[in-house]
Amino acid sequence: MLADIIKIHCLKHHAAFPMPRTSRIVMCKEGDDEHILSDNFPYSGSWIYCCNCQTFIAWEIGRANISIKQCPFCLSTINPRLYTCDHCSVTMLDFDDPALRKHHKVLNWGMPQPACPACMQFPDSTPKQHYCRVLQVNLATARPVCPFCDVKVDEAPTDGVRSMAARFGAALADAEARVREAEERRRAAEEATRKESELRVQAERKADEIEKKVTREFPALSANDLELARREAIAKAEAEAKAKLEAEQRAYAEALERKEAEWRKAEAEARAREAEERAFEIEERRRRAEVAARKEAELREIAEMQARQLVERFTGNLTQTPAQAEAGGDKFAIALYTGIAVVLLVILFLIIYALIQYIRGNL
Repeated sequence: MLADIIKIHCLKHHAAFPMPRTSRIVMCKEGDDEHILSDNFPYSGSWIYCCNCQTFIAWEIGRANISIKQCPFCLSTINPRLYTCDHCSVTMLDFDDPALRKHHKVLNWGMPQPACPACMQFPDSTPKQHYCRVLQVNLATARPVCPFCDVKVDEAPTDGVRSMAARFGAALADAEARVREAEERRRAAEEATRKESELRVQAERKADEIEKKVTREFPALSANDLELARREAIAKAEAEAKAKLEAEQRAYAEALERKEAEWRKAEAEARAREAEERAFEIEERRRRAEVAARKEAELREIAEMQARQLVERFTGNLTQTPAQAEAGGDKFAIALYTGIAVVLLVILFLIIYALIQYIRGNL
């Protein structure tokens, strides 16, 4: 089956070859230099899994000719996201490409979907992001220590939403954006006032030029006619300046509306991420509850089985006791066995109840 075959890429020989998923020893046979990439795949070595080309890359930290920001096999580079599995030695590398239909991916906040492509396990806790100095990119992992830069990952408990520091940073960024918007509005108002003054001065100059031209061409006109022509010219120039100013104001208002739409889009994306995190938290709680219920059911089944075996054992003893009593006339033995059976049953049920309470208290 194709699902049982994975693709391996050797950086040393720049060669790719298939391998059964169940194989533990990964050997590169390219060229004359046959060498082992891992003796216990995927739990030994250092592996990068590209979600775009679905390739396991035998990673070598410190190679100068490669970067984690670009897949060495498919050359994808757009918005790299990293997640290191806390169960095996595989680091998922995901890039933006809406045209691809991926089997595995890394969400923007670092969670793998649906699980690790190598060991098929989900992280034991919510992955924490940090900036890896070795890889020069953000990396998410549920491990306490980053396997690349040895930096201790923040282990502060989270409630499935952004931390207080992230909320404070978002509020600060929003405040700074509002301050910048107010400053842009103030500058735009000052610029509009300055342009209006310049246009008025230009209108007056144009009116004077028209007046001088009319005076030269029609020297016989009266002063009233000249004043009327001057006023008409000023009104026409002011109307043109006003129309131009209104057009600029409309363009500025449209630019502001576009910015506000972008901010609303960013806020909606942030809320979508929060909803995704909350959904993950609910799913994690549901999974833990199912595990606890399954364990409790198994313990109850074992206890019931032991109780049935004990009852059957003592019932068999009691069925044999009357025959012995008829033979020897020992009625005291019957009463003794019955009392012991009752006491043992009571003790057994008390032990079962104590075990159930202990399990519930730990969960």
